[in-house]
Amino acid sequence: MTTTAASGVTAPRGLTTVAPARPAPAGPSPVRAHRTTTATEVRGARLAGVSLLAVTVLAVPAAAVVSSAAPDGAAARLAGVAFLLVATLDVVAAWGLHLLLRRRATPASTATLVSRAGYAALLAGSAAVLAWPGGAGAPAFAREWSVALVVFGLHLVIAGTALWRTRIAPRAVALTTVVAGVAYLLDDVLTRLAAADASVVLVPLMLGELVLVGWLLLTARRGASAP
Repeated sequence: MTTTAASGVTAPRGLTTVAPARPAPAGPSPVRAHRTTTATEVRGARLAGVSLLAVTVLAVPAAAVVSSAAPDGAAARLAGVAFLLVATLDVVAAWGLHLLLRRRATPASTATLVSRAGYAALLAGSAAVLAWPGGAGAPAFAREWSVALVVFGLHLVIAGTALWRTRIAPRAVALTTVVAGVAYLLDDVLTRLAAADASVVLVPLMLGELVLVGWLLLTARRGASAP
């Protein structure tokens, strides 16, 4: 005869009773971070990543032309056209980030979309003074762009906070995005208070957006290769 240790009830010969399994503890299942789970999120990451990569490729040389001592008319107009393209790509990137975030945090994703689109509109207005013949030129563009960069800094803070709250990205990506936004805002404050360009010191922090770009492209690639 075989008996159970729990109840002491005798079971028929040859049979062995098994103690009932313990029920799983109640409570919400753990949240899986750093994963996109829908095709829409992967598409959003791809749109944002590719657009922001193109923004970097276009904006760096255009900014170098504008910051030169005396950009000639043709070079300034070419830089203006490049910045107009950048503004268009910024709108695409804003929509991609919205697609990535909206299922998990709709208000935050909407704020991310609106802030980036607002920056794009200000950038386009600034670029017009370069691209159009007879415009105000590089000095006027630099003044107006500095205002647009304040909105851009706010956008990065909003986007980084949304990434942190939704847990869709690693904490390091969200944090570096927020730090980059704060660096843009701090640059504007220090420039106005000290009447000097503080971006040289803050550039390493501003480059935190490139971490976001890399993560977006990696997420899009992983999503595309998933079965």
